[in-house]
Amino acid sequence: MKKLFVVLTSIFIAASAYGLTNSVLIDFALTGNADNLQGGEGDTNELVPVAENLYNDNWVVWLNESARLTENRRNSYVTNVDSKGNNGAWEAGKVLGIRVHFPLAAWNSYALVKPVYELEMYGGTDGTKYTEGKGVIHNVGEIKSISSWIYGRNFLVSYFINLQNEFGELKSYPMGTVYFNGWRQVRWENREYLPNVRDRVLVREPLYPRMVPSIKLDSLGFYRTKDTVGGDFITYVKDVTVEYDVVVVDAEEDIDDEGTWQILKTENDRKQAIEAARIREQAELRDLEQRRIGDGTQEQGTADNAAAADTGAAQEQAQ
Repeated sequence: MKKLFVVLTSIFIAASAYGLTNSVLIDFALTGNADNLQGGEGDTNELVPVAENLYNDNWVVWLNESARLTENRRNSYVTNVDSKGNNGAWEAGKVLGIRVHFPLAAWNSYALVKPVYELEMYGGTDGTKYTEGKGVIHNVGEIKSISSWIYGRNFLVSYFINLQNEFGELKSYPMGTVYFNGWRQVRWENREYLPNVRDRVLVREPLYPRMVPSIKLDSLGFYRTKDTVGGDFITYVKDVTVEYDVVVVDAEEDIDDEGTWQILKTENDRKQAIEAARIREQAELRDLEQRRIGDGTQEQGTADNAAAADTGAAQEQAQ
């Protein structure tokens, strides 16, 4: 197995000797280019290609129930936007453009921006289908900070980043408001993070065959209070970066545990099968709905043509 399933015989804690690690969880400059999103060799999920999952134009906006009016749903969507870059912070490229139409009435509401299908934590070969800036990070210990480049337009709207761990547990990280104009890197800081090992409670934890902890992007959240003006809200997001301690580090081992027992592979395959089944269900429902809408459109077109023909015949008789 690759680095995802590296096992150690030392203490199962974050390795301070290696320092903090910064990894890009999602980079919308990468997902905005379909050439970067091709499936890898050995990819077991052929039903929904990676590009259909992550390409910027295909992300969706989910409104809370009280905000899910027809006009709001119709006018809440994302698009792939060109950015000129940000003074050397990054080069020109794509970013995720977000439009949310909040209710005009004075009540609290929120929107979640997410991929059209939930990301597979362990998708593809050795669970690496969505790593390297495509929504998943493996080997994540305690998170010290989360940062995100976002473009504000002076809206008093709160920004959240919602992550899932390897157990499917969801946690929301408040990034502050987007009450500013232009690009700004907003940040969540873990106030309980202890950088000094002497201050930590250190315990021995079982190693193999424990699954390496991971996180994946569930959604980007935007919350509007009843005191904030409703209607259209516009913003742009470049990326999300996570600063964290690694859980396990590389080490030379006498015995290849995974090669002997393949317990992690079995668990990985089980989770892949569950996520693939969910994706198949969503794809089938969307396909049925699309065909139903298409058939309805075709029937309406046939009826319109018949009505036009009848009108033409009546005009000829009148002449």
